[in-house]
Order: sequence, then C-alpha cells, then structure tokens
Amino acid sequence: MSIYSEIMKNLNNYYYYLFFSIFITTLHANAQSAPITIDGIFNDWTSNLTTFTDTNESKDGIDLLEFQVTNDAEYLYIRVKANKEFDLTGDDPILHNFFLYLDTDNNANTGFKVRDDYGAELSIEFANRILYNNFSGTPNPQVKFADIDFFSAPTVTSNEFEIAIGRDAIPDGINPLFPNSSIKILLRNRENFDWLPNLNTVFTYTFDDTPVPSYTPIDFDKTNTSFIRVMAYNTLQNSLLDSNKLLSYERIFKAVQPDIIGLVESANTTTTYIKSLFDNWLPLGNSNGWYVAKHGGEVTVSKWPISQTWNNLTRQFPVLIDLPESYGTDLLYTNAHLNCCGADAARQDQVDQYAAFILDAKSPGGTVTLPQNTPIIYSGDLNLVGLSQQLNTLITGDIQNTNTYGNGGPLDWDNSNMKEENALQSDIRMNYTWRSNGSAFPPGKLDFIIFSDYTLTSEKSFIIQTEVMSNSRLNLYNLHPFDTATASDHFPVIADFSIDNTLSSSEETILTSFAYPNPVSDIINLTFGKFNTYSIIIYNHIGLQVLSTSIKEINHKIDISHLASGVYYLKIQDKESKTKILKIIKK
Repeated sequence: MSIYSEIMKNLNNYYYYLFFSIFITTLHANAQSAPITIDGIFNDWTSNLTTFTDTNESKDGIDLLEFQVTNDAEYLYIRVKANKEFDLTGDDPILHNFFLYLDTDNNANTGFKVRDDYGAELSIEFANRILYNNFSGTPNPQVKFADIDFFSAPTVTSNEFEIAIGRDAIPDGINPLFPNSSIKILLRNRENFDWLPNLNTVFTYTFDDTPVPSYTPIDFDKTNTSFIRVMAYNTLQNSLLDSNKLLSYERIFKAVQPDIIGLVESANTTTTYIKSLFDNWLPLGNSNGWYVAKHGGEVTVSKWPISQTWNNLTRQFPVLIDLPESYGTDLLYTNAHLNCCGADAARQDQVDQYAAFILDAKSPGGTVTLPQNTPIIYSGDLNLVGLSQQLNTLITGDIQNTNTYGNGGPLDWDNSNMKEENALQSDIRMNYTWRSNGSAFPPGKLDFIIFSDYTLTSEKSFIIQTEVMSNSRLNLYNLHPFDTATASDHFPVIADFSIDNTLSSSEETILTSFAYPNPVSDIINLTFGKFNTYSIIIYNHIGLQVLSTSIKEINHKIDISHLASGVYYLKIQDKESKTKILKIIKK
C-alpha cells in the first residue's frame, strides 16, 4: 500500500468515526469472578463468563473475533480469540500489530486518547513488546511486563490467548493501575484497522470480588516409590560451576529427589564433576552412585545405568536407561535444548530429526531398533516461542522436511500422538517455566516434558518457583525464598511416571527379540526385548550346535558367513532362563 493510500485510509476511518461519534453504545458487562489458570488450555473459560463477540466482518490478516473477561482477587483475566494463528509477542512470520488498551479509571478524558470514548491508562503494543503507562504526569511512561504483573499463554502461535494482569500493580511506583472498580477494554489490530469493540461502542467491565476457590499447592512427595521421577532443568550458562549458586541447587535437588535429570546449558561441566555433585547431594548408597552422560550442553543424570547413547541429533541427546528388572523394560530418555528465540527454521529441523529418529527406532532393521513398547520421554528447554508447528511435530510426528527426514507418522507405539504434560507451578495457577523481570519478554513456558502415554502414565507434575511459595511451604521442603531465582532464570519441571507392566513385563520382553534380515547372507542383526545378559546358540537343521556366544546388550551382530547355506535355529536365552527360538535361513 502506498503512503498516500495509507493516509487516505486513515482519514476515511477518522471521518467515519467523527460522523458517527454522537451515536455511542456503551456495553456494561455483568462480571463474574472465576479461578482461571494461565496455561494455554481454555476449558476454564466457560460460556457464562463475560464475552464480547465482534460483528460479522471481513478483514485481511488477523481478524479479532471475540474476547472474554473475568477476575479474581489478584488478577484481571482476558481471553482473546482471532480467526487464525499469530504470535502474541512478535509479528514474525505472521504480521500483526495487536494492541490492548485499558481505560482503568473509566474516564475517557484522562490517559492516552485512543478514541473520544477511550482514554487508556495502559497501552500494550504486543508485536514490539512495548507497554505505555499513560497516567498524567507519570515519570516513567514506558514500563515492562513485570511492572504490571503480566502473564500470558500459550507462548507459541495460536488463534487464542489468555492474559493475566495484576490488580495491585503500580507500574510507575506512584499510581495504582486499577484505581476504580470499573474499567473499559479495547482491542485493536492496527495492521488492518480492526477494532474490538468497533467504533462507537464502548465495553465497560466491573470487577466482581466474590471469592473464588483457592489454589491447592502441589505436594512434592511421590505418592508411590516405584514411580519414575523425571526432572528437566536449564542450569543457566554453566551456573552449576558457580559456587555462589550451589547451595540453592543443592536444596532444590534435595527437595525434588529425582531419579532422572536432564540438565541443559552445562557445556563447560564434565561428567566427573556433575557426578560428584549428585553423589554428594543425593547419595544412592551403592558402589557406583549416579550415572552421567554428556552431549554438548545436554547432560543426563540417572540413578540407573545408561546402557546406550546416541550423539547424532542436533541439540538433542537420546539415551537408553537400564531400569531395574521390576519395571520389565528399559526407558528411552531424550534431553533436549532446541535453538533459542527467532530460530523457527532451526528448531523445526531439530524436531524433524527427532521424529525421524523415533520412527526409525520403532521399526525393525533401522539404524536403531527399540523393543516394542519401550517407554519414551522427551524433555528440556525447547525454546518454543514461535510457530506452534514445532510442538505439533514433537507430539504428532508431522515431519516438515520430508525430503531429508522422510515421511512423518505417529510416534507412540499404538500409532497415536505423544502427550505433552501440562505441568503447573506448585503454588500458583500458572504454567510458565521461565521468568526474567528485567526482560522485554513476559514469563513463558519454554521447558516441556513429552512422553508416550501408551506405556507411561503421568501421576503427578509440577514446576518449582520458590519466590511464590509461602514460608510454611518453603520450610516444609527446606527451601529458601530466592533459591530458584538464585540458581537460574528457568524453573525445574518435574513429572512422576508409572509404567504399564502389562505391555512391557519381563515375561514378554524375550518374546520381542528378533533377527533380520531373514533370509540372511552374512550378518544377522539381533535386537533384544530389553537390555540384559543373553546366551545365543545356533543349531543346524539336524540339531548340532554350530555357534555359541554370551552377550550383554540390546543390539548385536553375528557373522555367519562361514556357515553353509541352509536352515538354522537361533536360540536366545536371558539370565532368567526365558527362551525364544528363531528359524533362520542362510542363503
């Protein structure tokens, strides 16, 4: 659009507005308080809450369709819905110029003159993350998200978002943001001149201070000692090497008592150093102590042996964990730290890699083959702050670069989607895992746990932020008020899992052993039902033993090039004396 056309379009809107300004409709909303959770899941936004729906109109680009409003004692909550996905706090690659205006004193003659019917004390320009505090004479007109106690979800692109703004906020340190019980709300996409509500309509909301049910804090303790506790934690910029932070880290790890930990941003540490920390903080009382494996900045710590690792994925580190016999299976755990910030293309390439890795691992004869129904967990700081497709790929296996990574497909064993665990903060109704009050970005969910829910059940999950915990809760877990802020700008994410033993019991794992190719010319590839000790015996067609070996691994190759062509029988026996016999044809 030319500059002249843009000017004329603005003038036409302006004159239209002036002509009809005397016909202003004021909508007074009947408020209803509600316990909203800021987690990017909208089922708590029920139809009985105050809703404003836009008139039927056609707009290019992002068309704002409706918003809902409610509150509790602490926050004003706003849910916004549009016709298509966009990034709330950025305009790349989906162009928008979304503004939220709050006339918080309900007086059109004060604040920033948005329209004759709105004088905004607070203006938020989301695409550029600029907030204006428009109180008359305020010394600090531009403020940060932290100054208004702002939270939103989801962090990735979506066609709807939920927002919380603190009712007790004092952005400039002088003027309370909400001096009155009634406010006026106005939304606008300046990219296409979309108003919500439209010109000549005013939306007024009055707070409802009817108490809502309080949030029940999440207990840190396992409800069953057999559950597997996984912890994902970004230890900011090698901060485990900072002696001033170690006491905070120690208290956090002792409070959590994890079984498997995925650490990221720990490139400068060594496996020996990390092992010494955990052996000191959480002694296991056995001869080996903790097991540690490292891939760049991704460090995986496990109380059980790490029997196999794969180092060929970018910023993602799959390992096979040799769980105790009682679990009847091993566990594939991937610790990830995807590229940050605006690197949508790089993140998509990385998750495409991972989806291809899992699809290969599920299929016999690939680079890696997992026993049927091996539990799968993927966690870490995924930096999902752009297109939602990256999260979609991790859940559905929808590979975008099929030329490089092949066709996608369902990643779970029953050919369904993986599940993303919606962990919440242990002490507040929020799911953000990163917060930096000095940043231009609001708190967001960057750290995830995704798993195969065909074989695993999430029994409990939570995020720890000591700064929002009460003194009684801190004392209960021997934590200090600023432990998480001292340690990192990310918060630890924890989930407890149980395993469906009917799918992966010890009795069944020997039956999932197989050999390929068959018929075979020279090399038999063996994949076993789980990591174990196996005796392998090959008999010829008349029952004479022609080869015998003993191994302890999950994948093995046997050279039979010296054997004559014919039919052979391969006997596999594990240390529990469970046996399987396979028929092999030697070409």
